Amino acid sequence: MSSLINLLLGLAMAILALSLIYTMILARGQKALKGELDTKIPHSVQEHAYIRNPVFLTYAIFFVLIILIIVYFAGTNNW
Repeated sequence: MSSLINLLLGLAMAILALSLIYTMILARGQKALKGELDTKIPHSVQEHAYIRNPVFLTYAIFFVLIILIIVYFAGTNNW
């Protein structure tokens, strides 16, 4: 494999690990709010609802990586 692919693979693995850790931290925070069904949403989350959502962030990163891989293979002509 080329060094670019290895770099992209390492970057993807790091992002996945950070996303997993971030999700686990959020899950622990939700357990602390057991009895409160309707809590107030923090102001920073209200302003950036899509940026703060790890699911949307994961999809965005996935599609950017797919586009980068397509561009890489289109540029190298190694079909």
